[in-house]
Amino acid sequence: MKSLIRLILYAAVIWSISCRQPSPSIPPIVEEIPPADTSLPKSRIIWHPTSKRVSHDVYFAEYGRVRRLAGDTLLLVYHCGTKKNEWDNIALRKSVDNGTTWNPAEIIVPDNSPNYAGFSTPDLLLLKNGWLLLSYTGKGIPDDSTHNNLQIRISKNGGENWGEPRIVALGRSWEPGMLQMPDGEIQLFFSSEILSTKRSKTRHEQQILLIKSKDNGTTWSVPQQVAFTPGRRDGMPVPVLLKDNKGIIFPVEAVNNETSPEIIWSSVKSRWNYKQPGTKENKRRWYAGVNPIWGGAPCVLQLPSGETVISMQTEGGRKIDRYKDWKKNTMLVMMGNSMARNFRNISRPYPDLPVDQGAYFSSLFLKNDSTIVLLSTRTFPDKNSGVFWKEGHVVRD
Repeated sequence: MKSLIRLILYAAVIWSISCRQPSPSIPPIVEEIPPADTSLPKSRIIWHPTSKRVSHDVYFAEYGRVRRLAGDTLLLVYHCGTKKNEWDNIALRKSVDNGTTWNPAEIIVPDNSPNYAGFSTPDLLLLKNGWLLLSYTGKGIPDDSTHNNLQIRISKNGGENWGEPRIVALGRSWEPGMLQMPDGEIQLFFSSEILSTKRSKTRHEQQILLIKSKDNGTTWSVPQQVAFTPGRRDGMPVPVLLKDNKGIIFPVEAVNNETSPEIIWSSVKSRWNYKQPGTKENKRRWYAGVNPIWGGAPCVLQLPSGETVISMQTEGGRKIDRYKDWKKNTMLVMMGNSMARNFRNISRPYPDLPVDQGAYFSSLFLKNDSTIVLLSTRTFPDKNSGVFWKEGHVVRD
């Protein structure tokens, strides 16, 4: 029976790979420089003093992402689990009143396969044709680059039903982030561990890869590298299509480096078709923080005004190891200009968080033109965790 299951899984992988779109034959752009914007942000955020749990009653819930389906209908996805298996299932909740109340959770990716140890780091994208695209990590058994992968599922009726899981990338891959271009092309970015003999200070090096689909997620291109720095671990990309044709960006958590997060840029025309990834030397990569702050798990959002917002998890003055004790981090949010530069006007959504608690793995959601929602994972002394909703009001000085 196990042999049959493995044969079916192998066949699914081969089918998935065979459905890949060919790589573009467009010659790579030699070089481009991002548009200049030296302006300073004029807005700041005032956070509501309270927050509320929006994940369901489960011991462990993490990595929340909210998307607007239509009108006041919102969809929330996150991964969840038990004490024994934290990164286990992926849950979906719906709100029909703009986040005030939430329907019971539905497990849309259950860990019920003998070939997997669990599923995690989901992202959700509403396509222009009305479909929903869900992407997430599959942690295989054993946990290696042969059995781990990145998967997608598609819903054609607003999340009521989902198509079968499909593997779109192989290897130790996680933290997918997606956007759709005006012409319909889907860009899916993800972190991919480089399993080589060369190790960084803590773990293997990590790159950001990109796959594209021009047919609403039916077929996908082969992965291309869009961010990599030798000896480092670039991770957790969250793509944003900037207004006024100023390009595409995504921030990365730059582990084993003192400048994090960093922003990587491409023009809309080139769409990452360069000879090499963005670097500080070619000016397509820059630091998005404020020295000496180090920030992880970044998320960027652009406001209707054109200003940008970045969230990140930091030690927040705590005497903790940023890597080993990362679940005791707290959150920091800053405002930037239209090119995700000159970040300042620091705000702290959880200024009085006890040292035995944490806020991390956050995402940003624009509730309306002047209200930002920070979806954070909150952890407590007994290791229980949940996804919490906290609103901030944008004011202009």
